[in-house]
Amino acid sequence: MKHLVVFTLAFACGTAAAADIYTPGGDNDPRVRSAQFLAGNSRYLSASALLAQVQAEAPQKRFAPPYYRDLAADTLSFGMPQRAEVIYREEIANATDPLSLARARLRLADFFYQRGYYQQSSTELSTVRAQLPKELLIDWQDLQSRVLLAQGRYGEAADILTQASSSDMTNIMRYNLGVALINDGRVGQGVNMLDRVGRLTPTDSDSLALRDKANLTLGYHFLRTQQGGTAVPIFGRVRTVGPYSNRALLGLGWAYLAPRGNKQKKAELGDEAPQDGTAFTSFATIGVLLRPGYIDSDSIYKRAKLAPFHLSGRSADEEAQLKQALVPWVELTSRDTIDPAVQEGLLAIPYVLDRLGAHIQAQQYYERAIDALEETHTRLDSAEQHVRSGRMVKTMIDHDPSAESGWMWKLKSLPDAPETFYLQTLLADNPFQEALKNFRDTRMLQMNLQFWKTRMAELQTSYQTRSGQNLPAAPGQAARAPGTGYSSDPSAAASAPPLQLANRLSAYNGQSSPDVPDSEAPVALQLAQNPGSEKFFGPFERMQALRTRIDALMPQLEAAENTQGQLLQNIALGDLEKQKVVNQKLLAESRFALARIYDSQLKGDSK
Repeated sequence: MKHLVVFTLAFACGTAAAADIYTPGGDNDPRVRSAQFLAGNSRYLSASALLAQVQAEAPQKRFAPPYYRDLAADTLSFGMPQRAEVIYREEIANATDPLSLARARLRLADFFYQRGYYQQSSTELSTVRAQLPKELLIDWQDLQSRVLLAQGRYGEAADILTQASSSDMTNIMRYNLGVALINDGRVGQGVNMLDRVGRLTPTDSDSLALRDKANLTLGYHFLRTQQGGTAVPIFGRVRTVGPYSNRALLGLGWAYLAPRGNKQKKAELGDEAPQDGTAFTSFATIGVLLRPGYIDSDSIYKRAKLAPFHLSGRSADEEAQLKQALVPWVELTSRDTIDPAVQEGLLAIPYVLDRLGAHIQAQQYYERAIDALEETHTRLDSAEQHVRSGRMVKTMIDHDPSAESGWMWKLKSLPDAPETFYLQTLLADNPFQEALKNFRDTRMLQMNLQFWKTRMAELQTSYQTRSGQNLPAAPGQAARAPGTGYSSDPSAAASAPPLQLANRLSAYNGQSSPDVPDSEAPVALQLAQNPGSEKFFGPFERMQALRTRIDALMPQLEAAENTQGQLLQNIALGDLEKQKVVNQKLLAESRFALARIYDSQLKGDSK
């Protein structure tokens, strides 16, 4: 029984010892697993720092490839592409998993694309193309086409996308292909592709938005080419409430007034699927506004709050077109005038009323439009002041100031501030988003450094309390390290109490019985030479060195924060300035139209 207990204990100890043995940097390294856990929770800074610590402890050791891929992925996710690129390039020479390596290089190219570094992204894509696994071909084609589109190289983008397998293409790729073909002069094929995306069956909010965007793009294409009759049903596919609904309502009204145009011929791409004849209008689309009885009756004038008036001899067809144009515009002007499309709609309605002969109502609508446009101008000025004060950026990041998600961070909600309402479109653009991420990361790093600086000050106070010694607040000041007789100032060595040594130091070799110490000759011992205080680097000295390093980093981070904040401010101010130019243009047009009505009334009175 005793032997069984001994065997059981020995087996348990052996198992525990085996569990404690791991390969540094390997999958069973607890630090690597902790880094994977941190990365899974979007704490990429902590994850990359932990992996970097593993490498710092063994700088000459070559770890397994998964370690470097994790390190590069976490480093890139936090937004440090230079370090990630070095790791990826080193991995090329030792690649044992081409698929994972190619996927990582594509991710690096996507990072450059998102930041607006199109040339670097294109170079990275060209490098990875030589040894690209077949499984990633469609991803490469997607990213390469987006880079080319961003550079205005529509023909090259269209050629890459047309080489992609139709079954593997995403709807976003089909939309990009349609845009590229139209801009490259292959209008028929581009229209066909956009029409497919505009007819897709949505499965989520993203596909709904993509379908609306495709129909909006296609509708305005036909409107610009004087094909109003073709544009009308396409605008009718857009949802009544959505990110593109206001612009679709505006375009639909102008499509009724545009020339009807010729019937369009469909240009086949060769991979068309049979059409099922499904209707696109539903209770959620603009096409519902065009139902019979909604246009033909006089209720449109009542909805526009118009008093009865006599038509000025317009033909029946022209009157019908004008009344049809009023339908979407009346709906449009009931929405927030902060949208430029709504502002233009405020001018479109009196334009139609003036043509119908309702001059008094047109005058009233122009006056209403002028009031709304002047109010918008005032609000734009207020938004500009808030942007210049720096409040805009700070309110955007205050709700999530310490997240370490870096490049993966997304602005999910907008603060309730005037400027954010005018910058909704801008906030979705990559240049603004990336600058905002950089600004946010500099703030987060400053918070981390300030936390550690405060923490080390607390540790110093704790050492002083426990040891009763005066510790230096910074390197170079004379004081004692806690709990030792060592002084960090060499000039204080003379006042330190000397070491008192015994007359003889001896030790025994341990070969004889410990009960008979004199049975063996003693071994004389001598103290080693004092290495000198300047060579001692204990925990206290390391902490002081870190404090010095933090003090050096803080001004650099502050300068980086100011640079990114200024960049964000310039982008926002540029966008607001464009809106003010449009606002001033619409305001001038409305005032000119109102003056023309006044002039015509005076001439009519003089007669």
